[in-house]
Amino acid sequence: MKKVALMFSGGVDSTALAIGLAEEYERIHLLTYDNGYGTTRMNRSAARAQELNSLVAPKYEHALISIRPLFQRVLLDTLDRDYEQYESGFIWCMGCKLAMHGRTIALCLKHGIEHACDGSSGDTPEMVEQMPLSLELVRGLYREYGIEFSNPAYDARRADSDALLSSMGFKLGLPLMGRRLSSQPACRPGELYYLPFLLLGQPPQHAEQTVRRFIEDKSQIVRQLIAELTEDQADATR
Repeated sequence: MKKVALMFSGGVDSTALAIGLAEEYERIHLLTYDNGYGTTRMNRSAARAQELNSLVAPKYEHALISIRPLFQRVLLDTLDRDYEQYESGFIWCMGCKLAMHGRTIALCLKHGIEHACDGSSGDTPEMVEQMPLSLELVRGLYREYGIEFSNPAYDARRADSDALLSSMGFKLGLPLMGRRLSSQPACRPGELYYLPFLLLGQPPQHAEQTVRRFIEDKSQIVRQLIAELTEDQADATR
């Protein structure tokens, strides 16, 4: 059975990608993560997964997974020091995303999944996680574990994805500045960080050298977490 793991919020971008993946994969693991700090409306992703199974095909398996301990290790244990060292609020969002990637890799190793992808779109270039540099470094991390990581939704236009979902009968939230409200979980710290951009159109500036240093530094912790998670999984099967 050909399987793929999709980091899934249930928003327009990840849902449109999930529809496209159904053409190639027999089983699609929809992974929604909760870092436990300011996240709300997590049930929205499960509702979207039900729509996919109903409107597309019954081949989607959804899981809501807590990454609170991982996020604690990657960022929160050293938060004050990290703010001083990297001098930017992007570390919250990038640290959370790295914890997600670590958990995804561990799950792929557990279930023998060789393909993983992210449902985020290139229409959000203001987000540090979507910088080409960030994606390149993350792709290399997956490659270390023999997993092919891709961003098929990156070049998709959100307007096209929106039109696709509307035509298929998916429930969509209210439109606001190219986004859909009430269609996916929310992260209050992330919303606060990007609030100046949403209100004033002023995207935050992320120096590539600083982003690279942060990802490379934190990837060392992610590798340790993956080793611990896979060891725990192996012990559980003995």
